[in-house]
Formats: sequence, C-alpha cells, structure tokens
Amino acid sequence: MITVDRAICTELRKEKYALILAEEFSISSELAADRQHLWSDWNNLKLDNYLKDGGRFRQRRFGLFYLLPSSGELLPLKSVPYIQSRKVNAYAGGIMRKFAPLSDTTLTNQFLHSLIKFNFQQFPVDSSMKCLPWEIDVHQFRIMASENEQGQPTPEGIHHDGDDFNCIHLIGRQNAKGGVNTVYDNDRNKLKSCTLLQPMDSIIVWDPHVMHGVSPIMPENPSESAIRDVLVIGYNYRPDLKRPE
Repeated sequence: MITVDRAICTELRKEKYALILAEEFSISSELAADRQHLWSDWNNLKLDNYLKDGGRFRQRRFGLFYLLPSSGELLPLKSVPYIQSRKVNAYAGGIMRKFAPLSDTTLTNQFLHSLIKFNFQQFPVDSSMKCLPWEIDVHQFRIMASENEQGQPTPEGIHHDGDDFNCIHLIGRQNAKGGVNTVYDNDRNKLKSCTLLQPMDSIIVWDPHVMHGVSPIMPENPSESAIRDVLVIGYNYRPDLKRPE
C-alpha cells in the first residue's frame, strides 16, 4: 500500500498540480522488493527511434492498462502504437510511434500496480467517473547526456500531454545537472519550478488546466554519462473502454 499524509486531491482541485517529495510517501514493506525490481527494469529500455537529427539521448518503453477504479481491477491492454496530435506535441505529434512494450516483469509488478491506484485516488473526479473504465498510459524514460549531446526530457518544449491527468515519478538520476521541472498555466506563465532529486519525488498535473516542461540535463562530470530515469503515467477517462479478456 502507498499513502501520503496530505490532502493532494484538495491541492489539485485548487492549484491544478501537486508536488510530492519522496519523504512524504509511506510505502508498505511488502512492496519493497517489487519497488527494487521495478527500478531495475530501467536497465532494459530500448532506444527511442523517433528523435530528430539522429538524437540518441532517450530510451523508453510504453504500455497500457485498463483500470476500473470502483473495484480496483487493473489489467494490461494490448500493445498499440502511441500517437499524440500535432497540436499537443509539435515535435513528434501526428506520428504513430511504435515503442518497445513494457516487459512482462513490469506489467505484473505490484509496486507499479499500487502506484497507479494511489495516483488515481488523488484525482478530483466525480464519483460517477470512478464506476467506469479509465485507460492508463505507462511510459518508462531514460534520458542520457554526454559532453557532446544534451539529454532532453521534453524536446517538444512547454506542452500538454493530452491526458486527463499526468503523474511524473523520478526513478533515479546519476551524474546529472539540470532537469528542472516547471509547471505553467495555459498562458505559459510559470507557476512552479523544482528539480526532482530523490527516487519517488513526484509531480501530478491536471493536464487540461496546466502545461509543463523539463530543462535539458548535462553531466556534472563531463568524462562520464548523465542519466535521468523517470516513470510517467497518464490517466484518461474512457467509459466505453472494453475490459480485456
């Protein structure tokens, strides 16, 4: 079980975003092993083949889940290409991007399942929306940088993701400087900037109401690579989504 001793829902309703530091999470001991297993899955991501100008700064995997909040039922959905509109993503929108799927160990990881459900519990949604299905996008990202190439977590710049809600969880960072998360209103006025430093430092955004972006990373020690690992989970209300068999 994952909990926080804070009214995140109230904060989201008012501010449209919430920052949760790693130290605020209470995570039950039975999830400790699954958390470590999930973290290790970042060592098996695949190159993002949709970066421009021959960029090689991002690895990723992607998958979908079916969530029925009222019962807690969470089931993997068939792997499909990921697509965003050009309006949402000027960098890679309008392209059916076929990313490597989540591994079987990721799909069945109980810490991931608990985190997906924890996030949903924070959202200010009507009770009627909890009785119908939601589609969950799960993105594993590794951003890498070297002396010769910046790592760009959001090459599209300040953006919406096109989800109803979006949750960003830091998995880890090594030898990295930069990577500052900033939340903006829809007129691109800055609301909050922070740097996620500890594993599980997290940001939840109510995506239609706010925009966000992340500055590039570079190595602190130029002779070694920089790494920034992030889990991004998108939530979309899909009342007609069919339960997978």
